[in-house]
Amino acid sequence: MRISRLVLSSAAVGTMIGTGRADLNRTHVFNVAWPPHARFHGAAGWGTVAGLQVLTLWLLWRPGQRRTERDLAVKTAALLPTIAWLPFFPALATPGTAVEDEPGHLPRVAGVPLNLVPATLIPAISALGYALHRHGH
Repeated sequence: MRISRLVLSSAAVGTMIGTGRADLNRTHVFNVAWPPHARFHGAAGWGTVAGLQVLTLWLLWRPGQRRTERDLAVKTAALLPTIAWLPFFPALATPGTAVEDEPGHLPRVAGVPLNLVPATLIPAISALGYALHRHGH
């Protein structure tokens, strides 16, 4: 078993669990103060992210791949969790947006709101997994 697949799988599973915990709760999708359409988009967005992570796992673990297929599958599997998180940063630049509704509401890691930590770490973990694959690990 290649360590690169385990690293990339952890990025996918972490993305599914982390975004599910962050979005499928009373502060987001089940927040009665949110308009129904916003709640719909929150639920649909999480479903999209979760579905892409299931695709990631399938790409990584499906049997019978030739080397060129496996290389493309691993490259795609490294991109999918990254695509789920990188939009956090351009979203911050969008006027009228914030990473939290009440400043100071989220726990901080080294002064950074907690939701920006996986937005930074998951793409880094995905890059590490892809680099390990490229080096035969």
